[in-house]
Amino acid sequence: MSNSQASPPDFTQSRGFHWRGYRWAVCLGLFLITTINYLDRVMMSLLEPRLLTQLHFTQVQYGYIAAVFSAMYAIGYALCGWFMDAVGVWIGFALTVIIFSGAEAGMYFATTVAGYMAIQGIMGVAQGANFPGAIKAVGQWFPKKERALTTGIFNAGTSLGVALAALLVNQVAPRLGWQTGFLIAGSLGIVWVIWWLLRYREPDKNPNLSTEELAYIRSDPPEKAHRIRWATLLGYRQSWAFIVGTLFTSPVWWFWLFWIPGFFYKVHHVKITAMLLPMIIIYGMADLGSIGGGWLSSWFLARGWSLNAARKTTMLICAVTVIPVFGAAFVGNYLLASVLIGLACAGHQGFSANLFTMASDTMPGKVVGSLVGLGGAAASGLGFFVNAGVGWLLHLTHSSYQILFAIAASAYLVAILAIHLINPRWEAAHEVAGVTESANGYSGG
Repeated sequence: MSNSQASPPDFTQSRGFHWRGYRWAVCLGLFLITTINYLDRVMMSLLEPRLLTQLHFTQVQYGYIAAVFSAMYAIGYALCGWFMDAVGVWIGFALTVIIFSGAEAGMYFATTVAGYMAIQGIMGVAQGANFPGAIKAVGQWFPKKERALTTGIFNAGTSLGVALAALLVNQVAPRLGWQTGFLIAGSLGIVWVIWWLLRYREPDKNPNLSTEELAYIRSDPPEKAHRIRWATLLGYRQSWAFIVGTLFTSPVWWFWLFWIPGFFYKVHHVKITAMLLPMIIIYGMADLGSIGGGWLSSWFLARGWSLNAARKTTMLICAVTVIPVFGAAFVGNYLLASVLIGLACAGHQGFSANLFTMASDTMPGKVVGSLVGLGGAAASGLGFFVNAGVGWLLHLTHSSYQILFAIAASAYLVAILAIHLINPRWEAAHEVAGVTESANGYSGG
């Protein structure tokens, strides 16, 4: 372990944060790949008007393409969660990013509904690795008091990715051809993989990490758990609190990603070349919500609040900020609609930062990837029906978004209530239910 820093940071056991150290470079890497992941993911939604006008797709066909991505993302989320636990995030991230980056570049050549469905399916499987891998890495590199903030920081990449995709579509489409954006987006992932392979190793094996920082990272009480099977994992209410919370909220985020550009295009007649401003408003606010939500619960913890009070109070505040989005379906000004949707996205991101942190707060580090994968798989499986259903609902109601915005406005309040009822004290699984270590790994009594 390298100990060559001339003046190593004073890593103490105080309640405050320590902003120096190599772990923040890891956080930056997670932020960047999350940005690239979402840039790739939303390119198609921003180009929906092109698909409808130049390739003559229908809204229902677009809904099917989005639904295929959701279905395969569900499978990928679960499998990649297990994969990250099995091979580690160094190799796991490298392989999956190469796959989805290649698929993104392949969209340049697609011209049919079937072609888009096939490529989106491949992308969905590989992109399912991002959050299981990132949450697992955060659990390895950060003590609990910094995890929500760290999750909020890397999760902000989802919003930046959408904004950069809007910039790419706005600048590239009029000049080089609208499909060229797929090639540019795909190439960014390959650049990231090169950096990742060169610079990342787990904390115990990373030569860039000082002994002082490693001790700080390991300052939480050690875990006894090593393995747990999926069937056993589903036997704990902590797992179900995370899964149910994800199930209620992730499909709403999918709705924003896949359908909001179409909302501005159809309802407010915003052209694709003018889509940049509303995207910057919405996802700039979402970034603030992601970092702010992670910071707020960590701030509560620094002042002596329990994990239960800090996390849930923050999630309730975020849930309340989503409610005004109901009005976005009625306002006539697209910038005001952008602000209302941006407020909802900020609430989602803050809520999500703490929801993801629940996985590493309540379950052993060796199974965090699997739990995040299962939760994401369940939500993405529901997303398959949501995306297909949204396409049909908009077709039948002549592009009326009122019902959809009403559902989005209430989903987070329902989610925090369900989480509280399932896991009222935010207890860790290894502290309850007579969990013991056995020859077969981590098992419950």
